[in-house]
Order: sequence, then structure tokens, then C-alpha cells
Amino acid sequence: MGRFIHPPMVNPRAMPFKLNFSPAKGFRLPGHAVIHATGPDSQAFLQAQCMNDVNALKDGEWQYNGWLSPQGRVFALFYVIRIEDGHFLLILPALPPQLLIDGLRRFVFRSKVRFEIEMSRHLSGSIGMPITPEELIGGGLDDGFLLQIGQGETSRQLHLGSKAGISDFDAAQRWHEIDMAAGWVWIDESLQDIWTPHMLSLQQLKAFSLSKGCYPGQEIVARTHYLGKSKRGLFIVTGKNLQPGAPLFQENREVGRVANSSYDGSMGVAVLNAGIPPESTLDGSVMVGEAV
Repeated sequence: MGRFIHPPMVNPRAMPFKLNFSPAKGFRLPGHAVIHATGPDSQAFLQAQCMNDVNALKDGEWQYNGWLSPQGRVFALFYVIRIEDGHFLLILPALPPQLLIDGLRRFVFRSKVRFEIEMSRHLSGSIGMPITPEELIGGGLDDGFLLQIGQGETSRQLHLGSKAGISDFDAAQRWHEIDMAAGWVWIDESLQDIWTPHMLSLQQLKAFSLSKGCYPGQEIVARTHYLGKSKRGLFIVTGKNLQPGAPLFQENREVGRVANSSYDGSMGVAVLNAGIPPESTLDGSVMVGEAV
């Protein structure tokens, strides 16, 4: 394997805070799973089920993607990487991979596609300047790949190799904070089937397609987009004790819900009514930041 690029988007949005560390080595990414989708029908199957245009990927390219319910609600969000013809990787944060596999398998029917959780290699991350495989694991990364996300200070690299990165809790939390600031929400079991892609502002990441044809929830996604009926969006919020899934109130009226939060609960992203202006204060001293 080699280096993988994301052609539609190379620059993430600016961070609302500064990084206060510089990890010397690649670190483990707890909660992230890698799923192999292989077989002669793997591309056609993913194209029919996923919300983004898998057919647009060439070897060595990746995209933000996800799987929706028939009602257009997000069941899972993941990266899709095209390794080669008949071989794709799905990198899934937060959600147990078997849940996604079991859901997808219900629609395989006679398609020649297989799903397998990567068990022998380890996913690691690094932030900032790209590092060499030797710096990542203290040895050689003879069978791994590097996926580049963004550029500059908050650029990141995903590595998959035979040896694990170092255990660095603070670095792993920073990774999540950068994802939140970029608008990439981690969907775990408690957050499934709540929001549509537009509510999560996933159009900013070009994470779904409006032109590729049918997929579960596609009609609702298209109708929402073209009729402009999405009244909610993703905002950065700060406060105390923010918890994923917690409701947020303004003048005792519920105006949204926290999607993800940092480990200490001081920063997060929330799906809020679109009419709430930045720098508003919600009940409980939660401050609304900029829209994602």
C-alpha cells in the first residue's frame, strides 16, 4: 500500500483553538476500526448503499462517506479508501464495526462482496508535520499505508501497519477535537438514526452525493437539499460538562443536542436550530461558536 489522497477537499476549516502539544510519534486511535470490503461486486455494492459517490474514487483516493437509514438518518460515518479494483477500506470511528457489517450484509443478496474486520494490523495517527514510518512505530512499516487529511498545523496522517503506535491519551483526544472542529462527527450506538446529513452539515465535507443515483435515504437527502428545508446545522459549542446526546436549551426551550464533546466536556459540536446566531449563550452557560 502507499499514500492516499482526498481529491475533493484538501484543506480543513480553521481550528477554533490552538494545539498545545506536538506528538513525537504516531499514536493509537482507540475506537477506530478498519473494515475490508472485497470482491468483484464490492464497488457496485458500496455505490448502491453508501451516501457518497464511490465510483468517483480512483486507486489511492479516499472520501468521507456514510450509511443512512431509509428515512435519511445517519446510521454510520466512515472514510472509504479505494485500494485497488475489488478492494476498499472503511475506517469507522466510535461505532462497533460488526454493527455496520451486520447491517450491510442484509442487503448483499447475491452480490459477490465480503466484509472483514482488520485484526492483524494497527491503525495509528499523527498530527502536524508528516512523520516517517520509522518515527511512527520505531521500526519499519513494511505493509502499511498513509492517508493524508488536510494540510498545515492541523494536517493529520492515518497509518495502518503491523506494529501499533504509542499510547498517548492526550494526542488521541486532540485528534477527536480536530475532527469535531472540521465537522466530522463520530457516530456511536447512542447517536444512530437521529440526524440527517444536512443536520450534521456534512455538505461542508462533501460527504454525500446529490447526483450519483439511488441509495438508502437518497430521496430525503435530495429533497432537503434542493428545497432548503433543513432548519438545523452543526455548531461548535463550549461550556462545562458537555455530553454527547445531551439536549441544549435556550430560555427553557430545547434548541438542539450535543453531538460530540471533548473528554473534559469543555468543547464540542452540537446540532442546533439554524437561526441561533454565533456567540449566543444557551442555558447552562453553553456558548455557541461558529457554524461548521
